Amino acid sequence: MKTQSTPMISVVIPLYNKLDHIIRTVDSVLAQTFTDYELIIVDDGSTDGSPILIERRRGEHIKLIRQVNEGVSSARNHGCKVARGEIIAFIDADDTWEPHFLAEIANMYAEHPEADCFTTSYQFVVGRGRYHNPKIRFKKRMRTSGLLDDYFEVSARGDLPFMMSSFCIKRDIFNQFHGFPEGVTMGEDQDLFVRAALNGRIVYSPSVLAFYHLDSSNRACQRIVPREECSFSKYVYEQTKNEAFSPSLRENMNNYSASHLLHIASLNIRIGRLEIAKSLLDDERCQRQPLKYMWWMANYWLNRLMAGRAKITWV
Repeated sequence: MKTQSTPMISVVIPLYNKLDHIIRTVDSVLAQTFTDYELIIVDDGSTDGSPILIERRRGEHIKLIRQVNEGVSSARNHGCKVARGEIIAFIDADDTWEPHFLAEIANMYAEHPEADCFTTSYQFVVGRGRYHNPKIRFKKRMRTSGLLDDYFEVSARGDLPFMMSSFCIKRDIFNQFHGFPEGVTMGEDQDLFVRAALNGRIVYSPSVLAFYHLDSSNRACQRIVPREECSFSKYVYEQTKNEAFSPSLRENMNNYSASHLLHIASLNIRIGRLEIAKSLLDDERCQRQPLKYMWWMANYWLNRLMAGRAKITWV
């Protein structure tokens, strides 16, 4: 239960070599109009001096924790273990919030106390002052906050409706989900999202209050391209056999995993790992999205043809 000395929201930032961005992120948290929060920054063995900047800024709201480099999931889990708030809010060390982000989360919590997670929309930021809207494809546009009951349908059709830096969860629910999977190199955020969508209640606000900075350095998603289906997608596919879920939900879950396979295949095509891409495209789920499937299959054959011609010319 919340006491006078216990913050309502604990903000957790995993930090690893974000010297050029961390202060911008911290400043966006400290600028929040809602002030009943604590800020926990977990340094995951940074080597670029990032923690020194935090030491200089440490104040009433900020707690800095250090650990050896164990990955972003470990850092987030560590922060959540020491968190005291009823709600845990996550923000990556190179993203930012509008000043009213936490206020919106608190409002949704007050309006929907039965919910488990509280989320908002977001924008991509490319360079200075260039904002791009994600391609979030709702069948019916949400104009005000409310329960989000079609996460898999929306995510299968376009971009995710929310991201890690616009996602908040009740601390006791997070503990029930056993936190983020450690040792996973990609998709640890979506692992938590899909468990929340299958086992909890998510409230969503269409207000754009969080910003995903694509120009930031050292983003893991820019360095790592999976060679196989990620564990969160495998989990969702396994759950499609669970008859406790409605047929329509299981259909959307299948489409969601198909969308993931096509995405991973496209990334492998772009970096020239053609045979890996082909093995992903050969999964029958990919044909659930025939236009995307045909597009990336055509890309595969075109790239293979071009690679073959290049090889012949070289010889």
